[in-house]
Amino acid sequence: MTNEQLRAFIAVVEQGSFRAAAGQVFKTQSTVSAAVRALEDEFELQLFSRDNYRPALTPAGKSFYREARKLLGQVQRLETLGHHLAQGAAPSLALSLSAMCAYPLWLETVKEFWGRNPQMHLSINTQHLSGIVESLLQEKADLAMGPHTGLDERFDFVRVGDIDMLTVAAPTYLSGAGERIIGQAELRGCPHILLSDSGSLSPFDHVHVIPGGQRWYVGDYQMKKALLVAGMGWARMPAQMVQAQLANGELVALEVENFSSRSRVPIYLIRLRDMPLSELAQGFWQEMIAARG
Repeated sequence: MTNEQLRAFIAVVEQGSFRAAAGQVFKTQSTVSAAVRALEDEFELQLFSRDNYRPALTPAGKSFYREARKLLGQVQRLETLGHHLAQGAAPSLALSLSAMCAYPLWLETVKEFWGRNPQMHLSINTQHLSGIVESLLQEKADLAMGPHTGLDERFDFVRVGDIDMLTVAAPTYLSGAGERIIGQAELRGCPHILLSDSGSLSPFDHVHVIPGGQRWYVGDYQMKKALLVAGMGWARMPAQMVQAQLANGELVALEVENFSSRSRVPIYLIRLRDMPLSELAQGFWQEMIAARG
């Protein structure tokens, strides 16, 4: 099995025909066909069903394609890294953060780590729900930070902090808001403003919702807060993000019947268990753990 054979196989899958794949990889059609046949012969399995006009993946072919795509992605990243290292490029660190972590839970540690690694390239993206772990699974991030949602035996994770969540709304949004317990029936017809799941593979459903309630979705906490202040809905928010609005009266904390109106959410530093970390990522992992006390 060679990289060229895998590239030819993937091209056939993604282009839909051997002829189109040949143009994609700049080979003749016979060369592409031979590459796919070599893979089938090596593993003694049929990757494509050739009963129809266009080649269709067999069940074995579908599994083989998923792993081949991952492997070639790793090869391409390794080639890129090799070129960067040969050119003396600075080491890089990619972090994926839960959108609720966009406040000082981790900033001081990053600043201190940067002080000891001034040449590093830092990439930070914010995700929500399944998007946090998806960035690790797709190897778009070295490490992630977020709640326990979606964590299983594929991950190593260490608790590094907590975030307080409050349910809030504008004081004029509901009669007596902030002064009485709000019934779920009263809120069911009011827009519950939620962050959209940023993942694309296996999205998670929201946990803290009222069954049958009206839901509005936004892409980030800033838009969520803007709608809340405008009196257009209610929502749970990280306490630090609405501290100023609670202090000046633009928002009030709600107590909702049989609902997690206030909670403390544990936040974890997360890594893929079977994926070796770079020296830089390993150093940051250890520093975050040391700083958690």
